Amino acid sequence: MNHAMPRFLNTLIVEDSDDDTQLLVRELREGGYEPVFTRVETGAAMRAKLKQQDWDIIFADFTMPQFNAFEALQALHEAGLDLPFIVVSGTIGEDRAVLAMKAGAHDYILKGNMKRLLPAVERELREARNRRERKQAEQTIRRMAFYDLLTDLPNRSHFRNQTQQAVQAGIQEGRPVALLMMDLRRFKDVNDTLGHRCGDQLLQQVGARLRAAMFQNDMVARLGGDEFGVLLPGMAAISDIEIVARKILSTLEAPFVIEDVPIVVETSLGAVVAPEHGTDADILLQHADVAMYHARETGANYSLYDPTHDPHNPRRLALMAELRQAIENDQLQLHYQPKIALATGGMIGAEALLRWQHPKTGMIPPDQFIRSAENTGLIKPLTDWVLGTGLRQCSEALASGALRHLAINISARSLHDLRFPNLVGKFLKASGIAPEKLMLEVTESAFMVDLQRTVETLAVLSHMGILISIDDFGTGFSSLNYIKKLPVNEIKIDKSFVSDMTSNENDLSIVRSIIELGHNLGLKVVAEGVENKATLDSLAALGCDYCQGYYISRPLPHERFKDWPGHASGKT
Repeated sequence: MNHAMPRFLNTLIVEDSDDDTQLLVRELREGGYEPVFTRVETGAAMRAKLKQQDWDIIFADFTMPQFNAFEALQALHEAGLDLPFIVVSGTIGEDRAVLAMKAGAHDYILKGNMKRLLPAVERELREARNRRERKQAEQTIRRMAFYDLLTDLPNRSHFRNQTQQAVQAGIQEGRPVALLMMDLRRFKDVNDTLGHRCGDQLLQQVGARLRAAMFQNDMVARLGGDEFGVLLPGMAAISDIEIVARKILSTLEAPFVIEDVPIVVETSLGAVVAPEHGTDADILLQHADVAMYHARETGANYSLYDPTHDPHNPRRLALMAELRQAIENDQLQLHYQPKIALATGGMIGAEALLRWQHPKTGMIPPDQFIRSAENTGLIKPLTDWVLGTGLRQCSEALASGALRHLAINISARSLHDLRFPNLVGKFLKASGIAPEKLMLEVTESAFMVDLQRTVETLAVLSHMGILISIDDFGTGFSSLNYIKKLPVNEIKIDKSFVSDMTSNENDLSIVRSIIELGHNLGLKVVAEGVENKATLDSLAALGCDYCQGYYISRPLPHERFKDWPGHASGKT
């Protein structure tokens, strides 16, 4: 007799014999369960019960006068439920048992030999729980691909795709489409003064007000940080933009009350019109950003894009000319950020991060020149320099095993070049480093332009033995759909989810889901942006494999990186 606390089990029994039902219930009770059961013996009764309440498990006799196990399985499938289904019968033979399993039954038990009942119940309840958890993780990832989980608004990727579709439809129908971009002035002051929790609440309230102010066909999205976008696909005339802009400004005039503190929000709003200001979503977003920046600089609340206000073209050309000289004149540097194994605290790899030491303006971060380098074709010599320098500087550590692998970020432009694998092979051969010592990090945005070519290039690289990592996982486009098609070794959780996971339940849930999903797909999972011990401990408890961040070490110049202790000391 099992004297442990009984485990309640909502049990649906498809059976025409009350005696056999009681035998089954007694066996379950002997095993420590307390079945809360209902017996049915017709298809109509079973379908009604499936609709009325939730069930943990279903037991079914194989053959009854008015019903059988195959019909019961069909009723279960029609209800769209994934429940453990065990056939318990005294008449089933091996052939029919196989047919029942093929039809969807999870196991079968002979009434004359109930010894297998309890192990089968334990196993199938556990498997059902695992299936539920996997499904929840996949649903979370799917939603992350299109929606911002803080505000429940569409994210940047979804907004971009809808903008492109709206513009194409507008061109075909001969009507304008407008896009507005706005940010919150001094939002950083709210975070610094009241804390990130209050900042998150402010973003949620701003998003809710914007959504309530727009028409049904308009799209409001959170583009990132304190930036929001509004898509107006049904404009009658260009003059309507200013009306909408004033409506938005009026909607945000009243103070927001966050934890009894009234907060007045001021905004900078930029607007563009397609096709006048562009027909490509990325160009329109860039021009809207220019207009928003102009509004901020001039103190205006609203600004329509004007090419004369766009400083990008001449500045970009000048900067790219200087970048070409920087590559030739050795003004570039690589810094290395250690990546540790959470289980041991030991260093397993490092990420190479590019820095530009400009002789006049000082250190220029990569986000100020990488995109322009991609657009002008300078990304190829820049990638050559990073690959050659990184493998050369780390060759000794990689060869000795002190460093298991070196991770280098690769742009979409490189992945769309079918000659790129040969280039990588030449650098590996020149440095004498084995392919499995090199990991290439790719952002999900690389898949958006040319998925087929990206997959082909990654397949060749993987076949060479090179490791592949998906960077900023969860912030890109259709993460779950593409990750299954790619020869990937690891995924890196974006730091935007990691930084607040110990204080934000949404972020914690996202991190947990990504770790579970990665492990279900047989991948290693890395957390970026670990800045304190609490985050490190939480990631370890969730079973995350690796991590990197300022708590472990800041990115270090090569000379300092060579002497790094290789453990999570917390020193920077």
